[in-house]
Amino acid sequence: METLTAMLDSLRPADSARSAETAQHRRPTSKDILAGGYNCQREIPEPVECEFCGRKLYHEALVMGRTVLMFAPFPQRCTCDRAKAKWAEADAEEARQKAEAEKEAAQAKRRAKIERLLGRSGIKKRFQQRTFANFIRDTPERQRCYDTAKTYADSFPQRAERGEGLYIEGTYGTGKTHLAAAIALQLIGCGVPVVCKTSGDLLADIKEAFDSGDATEYEILKAYKTVDLLIVDDLGKEQCTEWSVSTLYSILNDRYEDMKPTVITTNYNADELVRALTPKGGDGTKARAIISRLREVSTVITMAWADYRAGGGRRNA
Repeated sequence: METLTAMLDSLRPADSARSAETAQHRRPTSKDILAGGYNCQREIPEPVECEFCGRKLYHEALVMGRTVLMFAPFPQRCTCDRAKAKWAEADAEEARQKAEAEKEAAQAKRRAKIERLLGRSGIKKRFQQRTFANFIRDTPERQRCYDTAKTYADSFPQRAERGEGLYIEGTYGTGKTHLAAAIALQLIGCGVPVVCKTSGDLLADIKEAFDSGDATEYEILKAYKTVDLLIVDDLGKEQCTEWSVSTLYSILNDRYEDMKPTVITTNYNADELVRALTPKGGDGTKARAIISRLREVSTVITMAWADYRAGGGRRNA
């Protein structure tokens, strides 16, 4: 025997004129029950009129043999043109809301998995207040960098679809990390899964997870490779070894190939970064590949002015 849920689903109004007409041939309605020949111990609902054409609309009945089990809580849908247009719009909106709910549920599931494997976003306490609102824009250069980063955050769904990232390079103390943290905080506030860590912390966390046995290497690397947005701060500042550059290459190359956006900050220009990411005795092949891929799919922001920590202006870092 059908479950109650299946019974109720079977009484949902058809989402097209064709299926509605087919349903009328399959099931009796309250009109048929009123005409007699059925055993009905339930109150028979009154018909309603179509708001557009005035046609009487009856409630379908679920029967077993000649016994009425229940009536649909809503009448049949009218098949006049205006009613069909109304229901088509309603069905489209219902589908949109369902898709949105499924998307939010999937994001929540990804966030939970990422938090289990990697911890929360990774933004340290000092930078949890670094928002777009308090980024100092007292020069044309700072305003330009702010505008580029803010536009990226505001248009992230479109950028993510194209796998576009940001590559923020520049001198020390110019606000690179501030803008990276501001992007992360805005997107986290919108429910987007984000991991924001220095390259050193990212590598240290991977080692710690391996050593603790909390997760497999595959699980940890996959989390970094698949998170909606990965922000790697201070790239090139970590101690460089064959393992570290190979791990960074594995993460960043997979994100590049899968069109997953990445935001990078670094204190080095491209040539300096190649040297910083090349272990002693290495040839720099992986380092050059990392930088090439990052810059290929990223908008480059260059923040090169005096360090506020050396008395070069108002604080933004």
